[in-house]
Amino acid sequence: MDSAGLWEAEALARWREPMLRFARLHLPSQEEAEDAVHDTLLAVLAGHPAVGDPRRYLFGVLRHKIVDRLRARYRAPVALPDDEALDILLFSAAGQWAPGMAPALWRGPEDDARTREFFDLLDACVHRLSPHHAQVFSMRMFLECEAPEICRVLGLSRSAYWQCLSRARKQLQACLSEHGLRGEGRS
Repeated sequence: MDSAGLWEAEALARWREPMLRFARLHLPSQEEAEDAVHDTLLAVLAGHPAVGDPRRYLFGVLRHKIVDRLRARYRAPVALPDDEALDILLFSAAGQWAPGMAPALWRGPEDDARTREFFDLLDACVHRLSPHHAQVFSMRMFLECEAPEICRVLGLSRSAYWQCLSRARKQLQACLSEHGLRGEGRS
């Protein structure tokens, strides 16, 4: 399929159900999940982006739509730093990248194939978790929400949050290991 064909409505329709499952993990109602997926598909159809991996792009856009909805519901708007404050955050006085702020290295195509297989397996394992554990894990790891925000949104105490996240990670580790994925040993 050519790159223009990737972004036609019929081609995007095959991603609707997986996107809806993902959105349903994070949003309180089926209708709101459908709205987020609909907004994502409309944004993609309007933009016709030139990217190679439609799944990564679609789920990236969907993730932002979900976070926007959650933030609108549970948090006051946050002021963005001005350019000078951003420069102070990102760069040292000598003009070098501040520690931990440099862009990541690009991956090669073989790494993308391994990553795609891993995320397909991870997606299947996340959907085997209880809905509560899946929601906590996904908000933390996929939506990159911080612990206090997750606790506030889901009405959890800090200890319940950490216990749920720990159980989800252990269950995911077992699922991934069961399907042949072995992690590197930690020192």
